[in-house]
Amino acid sequence: MGEGGQRARIFINGRFLRGPITGTSRVAEEVLAAWDRAIAAGDERFSGFSIEVLCPGNAVRSLPLKAIPIRRRDLIGGKFWEPVDLGLMAWKGTLVNFANVAPLWHPRALTYLHDAQMFLYPQSYPPGELRTHRPLMRLAGRMSRRVVTVSEFSSRMLQRFGIAPASKIAVIHNGADHILRVSPDNSVLARFGLRPHGYVLMLGSAFAYKNVEVIYRAFARMGKSPIRLAVIARADLRKAVGAVQEVGDRLVVVSDVSDADLRALYQHALVFVQPARTEGFAMTQLEALNSGAPVITCALGSMPEVLGDDVVYADADSPEAWAGAIERFGREPRLRAGMVARGQAMAARYTWERTADALWREVSRVAKGG
Repeated sequence: MGEGGQRARIFINGRFLRGPITGTSRVAEEVLAAWDRAIAAGDERFSGFSIEVLCPGNAVRSLPLKAIPIRRRDLIGGKFWEPVDLGLMAWKGTLVNFANVAPLWHPRALTYLHDAQMFLYPQSYPPGELRTHRPLMRLAGRMSRRVVTVSEFSSRMLQRFGIAPASKIAVIHNGADHILRVSPDNSVLARFGLRPHGYVLMLGSAFAYKNVEVIYRAFARMGKSPIRLAVIARADLRKAVGAVQEVGDRLVVVSDVSDADLRALYQHALVFVQPARTEGFAMTQLEALNSGAPVITCALGSMPEVLGDDVVYADADSPEAWAGAIERFGREPRLRAGMVARGQAMAARYTWERTADALWREVSRVAKGG
């Protein structure tokens, strides 16, 4: 309870509702859904607290919450909503920020800083974005009572770049079981001319640290292999220049996929490849494992911490290593079956309920003055 027996107020920074769902907004939405279910069920942990989502007046999305209200409100609005409006509206409570940014000041804020990619690989970001967001991350790290991040690796990077000290940081792994709530739509394979276990799946990206070119070069070394490379991308990569041209007609560009399509693509892939040099959390690898695909990735960033020995690792700079690992899955069906079983058992540990429970302990601690 707050002063005078009143319920302690928890405000959620709902700016993420202004745009489409992203990796960081998924964390917010999954956690809020879990808290909402708990409150509706009368969970005693939430007695003595009130939770409310504050979002800008121009928010384009909402959430199907029953026990947690969502309030649209502007004071100044526009670009001032998060740095100024939000801090003022949430001043008398505890503020939870899920997406790497916070108001210019708030006395009781908990802020998610998911990773330090802008500091590790600045070449992947536009200069203007770096000039704006890096100072804002440092400000959020200094101002917040508590900083939450998604892996021990990310915690070390936040400390390394002076964003937040170890004493402020709590590490809470994300969940990845959201993909299991979606039934696969297997018709996506026919739509893109794919056959089960006849393709390697990869998410396309323009960020340098995602390192996708090593996969294109690996396929160039696979000769006349019938295995195709399905890349989920918005742009038509067949018109791009560079290493992607080395894949030739084995390249399949997959676009406009639903969550049901994605689960089917994961499930029927020979293997899912993720060659990034760093990740704050291995979300896509866990989605693939949960869906029934084995994974090849790099032993870099948070990957060894999150995935352990239940995936295959390849050298980030060796196309030959990637080609060899992919072709081995093609030759050895038992290897694929074994890695799928191991991967699914491991991925089952990462649930959003577990994430939400751990985060509530941190939030309630801040709300009580800890």
